[in-house]
Amino acid sequence: MNKKINKNLLLMFLCVIVILGFRSSTVQAAMADEAEDYELGENYTGKMTSSAMSTESRYYRIQIMEKSHVTLYAAMDKEPYYSCDMDIYNAAGKIVLKNNDISYKQNAVTGLYKGQQSRTLPKGIYYLKVEGNKAVIYTFRIEAEKQIKLPKGTLKSLKSAKKGHMTVKCASAKNAIGYRIQYSTDYKFKKGVKTVYSATTTKTIKGLKKGKRYYVKVCPYTVYDDGTRVFGQNSYVKTVVVKKK
Repeated sequence: MNKKINKNLLLMFLCVIVILGFRSSTVQAAMADEAEDYELGENYTGKMTSSAMSTESRYYRIQIMEKSHVTLYAAMDKEPYYSCDMDIYNAAGKIVLKNNDISYKQNAVTGLYKGQQSRTLPKGIYYLKVEGNKAVIYTFRIEAEKQIKLPKGTLKSLKSAKKGHMTVKCASAKNAIGYRIQYSTDYKFKKGVKTVYSATTTKTIKGLKKGKRYYVKVCPYTVYDDGTRVFGQNSYVKTVVVKKK
């Protein structure tokens, strides 16, 4: 009985592999034959012409020149999860950004549904597949920002000169616009972790428990154009006992 079940499971698995492989090769063929060249940063507007009972697909070829933080900005005039999908595939036909991962919100004034999603993608050729029906009007823009690399944070000094205060000083980091400071009374940072952000390398934190030992680490960060934060590595942990008086 168990052997029969195992054979059935194996057969089902093979069928799934065959179907996925067929779908991937079908997408690849359509992309290669039908894709329209798209220039990064361009606002593109299109309209589906199919009836409510059928769907149509359109493909747009994208070239990423170096490893980048890629953001898809999408908008459409009808409920996106029922009328239109936007997915990005690599040249091998593998999906790298799914429409279902985009969080759409409707603009109360224009009525348009808008959303965005980002991925870090290596250099290469990619394809945006837009699939929809019911004469959907859609707009998209794709931005590719060079991947930002940040170094490990360096905590230069940690002092408590006043009661309930501690001053954190970290080293300046290339490409950083600020520094994330995390502190806790737990040296493992498993509980009671507080986080503050500083635009400068020196930050005084107030309202701490007097006479208590705190553990601190810092990390440089910056922000991509789409608002996504990117971090370096945390510094080594330092500790200080906050002054009582």
